Amino acid sequence: MRRALLDARAALGAKALVVDQKAEVDQATGSARVTLAVSTQIPRSADALRALRDEAQTLLRDETPTPPPAPSRPVQRTPLADVERRLREHGASKKLRERVLEGVVAREEREGSGHPLDLAASEVGSAFKVASLPLEKGRTTVLAFLGATGVGKTTCLAKLSARLAHAGRRVAIATLDGGRVGALEQIRAFGESIGVPAAALEDPGAFGRVLSIHGPARYDVVLVDGSGDLAADIAALQELQANLDPVRAGLEVLTVLPAGAAPAGLASVTSAVEPLAPVGAIVTKLDETEEPLPAMEHADGRDLAIAFLSNGPDIGRHFHRASAERFADVALIGRIG
Repeated sequence: MRRALLDARAALGAKALVVDQKAEVDQATGSARVTLAVSTQIPRSADALRALRDEAQTLLRDETPTPPPAPSRPVQRTPLADVERRLREHGASKKLRERVLEGVVAREEREGSGHPLDLAASEVGSAFKVASLPLEKGRTTVLAFLGATGVGKTTCLAKLSARLAHAGRRVAIATLDGGRVGALEQIRAFGESIGVPAAALEDPGAFGRVLSIHGPARYDVVLVDGSGDLAADIAALQELQANLDPVRAGLEVLTVLPAGAAPAGLASVTSAVEPLAPVGAIVTKLDETEEPLPAMEHADGRDLAIAFLSNGPDIGRHFHRASAERFADVALIGRIG
């Protein structure tokens, strides 16, 4: 094998790409024979790589064999093929796979070094935008979490409120779901555990007027938990926003999208929330699917930058600020490392 690789490199250059291989042993003489299928061109897409691989297997199969052949060895795939496999396994669309593979090839040609997985990580990191939360000094930000029922809105609210309180922000939490049995008790329990005030938002207009008068002196951030009834939540938030003094308080929305959700479910949520011009998205339940990328790609396709990634119930350990490195982890290893 080593001799075959050296011969291929000497004949075709250092960038020759091994696409496939076949190893045989002559039983009479005991001598070994290795046949390599080598390309002098680096494939620029997943389809091109697949076509090369199919052609190589045909050539190796049609070649006159040396009887009897040795037991077949597992095919050694190239690093570029490994990148494509990882992306496919984690739910990447054809468009994203081709973008990453073409980017890896371009980076290799431009930089002349670097492992394809490292180059792919950089390429994935640049494929998604990171959302910034507009927290302004001297102005109360009302940050609402909107999404379908059961996607992790309340847990994300608790996680973010704990983080903000720990950072010294003056925080309050509220729910739009005060009429549901246990909802107010749950939000109050979270508030007590974190050490912040909690309440049901029963009169959004009155609440907006109070924040416009007293908010900046009392709170930096008020986190509002949606009920899951998007039509009712949006109407309540629009009423709140209409009663806010924009100089002293402002409304921002985060769309909560569960990884692994069906495309139709994701689309129904983002379409409903769009009139409130959400500042970004939270992708939740990353620990519950092997294909987390479709939700992230959906957010990107709706021009939603990603603010946070959530991968479990623990308030401290399972909530992550979005970053290029974490996008790469999700795409290439299927989880946050």
